[in-house]
Amino acid sequence: MRRTLSIQQRVLALAVCLLAAALLALGLASRQYAQRAADSAYDRLLNAAALTIANAIQIDEGELSLELPYSAMAMLSEQEHIFYSVRSANSLISGYPDLGDTLPPATSSEPRYDTISYHGTAVRVATIGRLLTGQHSLGRGWITIRVAETLGTRQALADELLGRSTLSLTGLMLLALMITSLGIRRAFAPLAELETALRERSHDNLQPIDTPVPKEIRRLVDTLNAFMQRLQTAVGTLNNLVADAAHQIRTPLAAVHLQTQLAMDEPGSDTLRPRLRRILNNTTHATHLLNQLLMDATVSHRLDRSTMRPLDVAPLIQEIQGRVDPDRAHRLYIHLTPSARRAQILGDHVSLREMLRNVIDNAMLYSDEPVSVRIYTRPNGWVVFDVSDLGPGISDDDKTRLLERFQRGPSSQGRPGSGLGLSIVRTVVQAHQGTLLLRDHTPQGLTVRIEIPTLYQSPRPSPPLTLLIAALIMTGMLAQPQPAFALASAAEPDMGIRSHDYPARSPRPPGPEDQALLVIAGPTDTELFEVLVQDFQRIQPHVRILYHEMDSTALYRHTTQGSLPETDLLISSAADMQVKLANDGYARAHTSSLTQTMPGWARWRNEVFGFTLEPAVIAYAPARLPYELPASREALLKLLERNQGSLRGRVGTYDIQISGVGYLFALYDERTSSTFWGLANALGRVGTRLYANTGAILDDLDNGTLDVAYNVLGSYALARQKAGSDIAIIVPSDYVSVFTRSALIHKQARRPDLAAAFIDYLLSPQGQQTLAGPAGLGSLNAVETGSWFTKTIENQSIGIIQPLILNPSLLVGLDPTRRHRFLQNWRRLVTDTPARP
Repeated sequence: MRRTLSIQQRVLALAVCLLAAALLALGLASRQYAQRAADSAYDRLLNAAALTIANAIQIDEGELSLELPYSAMAMLSEQEHIFYSVRSANSLISGYPDLGDTLPPATSSEPRYDTISYHGTAVRVATIGRLLTGQHSLGRGWITIRVAETLGTRQALADELLGRSTLSLTGLMLLALMITSLGIRRAFAPLAELETALRERSHDNLQPIDTPVPKEIRRLVDTLNAFMQRLQTAVGTLNNLVADAAHQIRTPLAAVHLQTQLAMDEPGSDTLRPRLRRILNNTTHATHLLNQLLMDATVSHRLDRSTMRPLDVAPLIQEIQGRVDPDRAHRLYIHLTPSARRAQILGDHVSLREMLRNVIDNAMLYSDEPVSVRIYTRPNGWVVFDVSDLGPGISDDDKTRLLERFQRGPSSQGRPGSGLGLSIVRTVVQAHQGTLLLRDHTPQGLTVRIEIPTLYQSPRPSPPLTLLIAALIMTGMLAQPQPAFALASAAEPDMGIRSHDYPARSPRPPGPEDQALLVIAGPTDTELFEVLVQDFQRIQPHVRILYHEMDSTALYRHTTQGSLPETDLLISSAADMQVKLANDGYARAHTSSLTQTMPGWARWRNEVFGFTLEPAVIAYAPARLPYELPASREALLKLLERNQGSLRGRVGTYDIQISGVGYLFALYDERTSSTFWGLANALGRVGTRLYANTGAILDDLDNGTLDVAYNVLGSYALARQKAGSDIAIIVPSDYVSVFTRSALIHKQARRPDLAAAFIDYLLSPQGQQTLAGPAGLGSLNAVETGSWFTKTIENQSIGIIQPLILNPSLLVGLDPTRRHRFLQNWRRLVTDTPARP
């Protein structure tokens, strides 16, 4: 025969060629990926630096000003040349005047990245826009912010990524060659496994072979399985034949048995009596053997058909007790413990009954003394059946042998039996995943112990007790250690839950009673939320809506503590808490055409969706405020400093220790405005009143308790104004803090489909029109138009717009240490500041 390459050598040669080609292709792909990864990483830093600069832009006395933050430059590479520029539509505000002069100005807040040549050097430029609105000398338009850096560091990162990936790919290819070589050697291993599986099978196991085998020998295994199937059918036919024959033989045997007994009672049969007695014994033995064979066949058939179901132990024992031979029943003593009386087991009723009856019959057959049956449960969840007698017992050598079919012990001589009883018992115990134990007594006797696992149901605490404990914990009646950070302290008043039911407009479609029930929870005032509910029910009139109104902090607390009623949709004005809920796994994702087209900054992970834009405004009572209107925060600060006496106790704002949206506004002000802490000090010196929500502030502004309300929600103030209250509204001219109400679908929502439909309605043109119109909450496009309200407001939308962006950076304000220090400084300035004489 000619010498040729082996199969292993051929496969290895082909593998080397293919892996070399793959290495080249992957190297080229890795080069492109490394460059994109480096650009993506450094572009994010450029964007962050540009956003930091944009957030520092303010309007001071009608002029744009910029105090360049240190962090904007510190986050970029120290090894590169860095350039920046901030330009309005008409002039340069700060930075390098010729940076990006060939690039178009910004027309959106979305970042744009370009690679250009600047002073003969390639640089990467990030461009973002910040919208300037209002009716003043600066006009309306976009401010263009650009930040650029040279490419040395990012190119070094790309080269490092490429080198590491190439090295990894080379090692991977070598490893692949080794695995291929070993794989060839192991190619025939499944044949050895198949041989082992067949050798280890029992003689009566004719089930199909399920050992995984290669495709090439699958047909061989299928043929073998088909042969075993035919053999199993033949064996089953033979077993049925035996069972049918046994049934047919029982009747003649019973007749022979009866005729023999009658013959023994006939006069003059003394000479035939010994022969008749032998005939009687043989028919008795044959009848018992047939009964055992039939029972063995019945048990095997039922266990093969998996007739398992939950069974109560007590009725099973009562049935067995009723089947005991009446002549022996007086010797049977059964003790059933209370725990066993309540126990349930998963099993076949007939099989378990015959198993226990066989054990009890054997005990009574081999002993003339009382037989004790004790049933009890173990702590591990098993029920135990102990059947004890005072017979001769079983030697250790015979205990294993007597569990086989047709095996009898030395003490069975002269006693009827077939040797099938303990075999049937073992089969039933194994089928029920139990254990069988034969234990000797001293000086004589035997205990057959059978253990079978029980069914247990985890206990649930009663709802009233659970609610009571939760109520005690929330009210501070149970002394428990407080966590390092909690959004609501023990001293905080619990705003409670106020529920409002909005019945469906038309009958719900056929189905369960709660099929069309949507449950929503949030802090939005019922009067405003009712407008959205009614508009939504015009689209889906069969939906009934249950609304749980509570403040934003209580909503977060109830959700995280598990005390929130079953709710499908969470709507909150505290976007940071909503993001944290989603970050901690309490939200369910939702994607639709409307969510994909909404602004990216108003959506996070397809789990939190902002649907409004509402500015923080200054509201005041014009009839009681004869001073110059505070058009900006700087003007408000000067107003408070000049009029401490007359304004003492007449100014109100959020208590940021309680109000989630108030805390969020304060964080934004502190990060954006250099006058924040000065304004906080001024608020403290005039004895500012603190409130938990906007409604309470506006109530006191309306009834004459307050003259000025700072940083309140413009939508709520406008609603009061429309209702006839003498309230004036100012949108600050330096910058506009704008927040978005957000919605998320609860992870455990019963109707996530209805919750998703409500979110899509809020984002739809009809929903946005309702939000901007009758609800007066402000639509998402307000950031582009600057028209926050449907009616003209004094000084409306003048200033730099600072919309709240939904992203994980909001979690920074919820950090326990940062929150504690921020609130500590706030309390020191606002609540502990003495008034000047």
